[in-house]
Amino acid sequence: MKLYQALTQVTINGALIDAYTDFKVQALLKQPLNYTPKQLFTYINSVLAPGSFHMENNLRFVTDPSFISSNYDFQSNALTADITTFEDKVAFSQKVVADLNRHLSVNIDFASKTCQLQFTD
Repeated sequence: MKLYQALTQVTINGALIDAYTDFKVQALLKQPLNYTPKQLFTYINSVLAPGSFHMENNLRFVTDPSFISSNYDFQSNALTADITTFEDKVAFSQKVVADLNRHLSVNIDFASKTCQLQFTD
């Protein structure tokens, strides 16, 4: 699955798993993300409805940097509120698309109370 799918499908009451439990979210990867899972969840939660089918969401918000640069409300959350220039909007859009389209598997480790995002780097 892709990261944007994990962030919209592995949730509790529409929030990242660590919001309602004592679980922590751990990214297991070789190449770092541009943004943390929490930051990416904040973004994805503002553009896609958690648990929805693909046809119910505008997936251009996770796959098309130029669409994001032109259509995303950068003032909608603290992560992007300070992004005002066109160049910064494009840079953010490219980085968020690169992160959200990385492939991974999700492992819920009950013994260590961890939601592991295991990237296929």
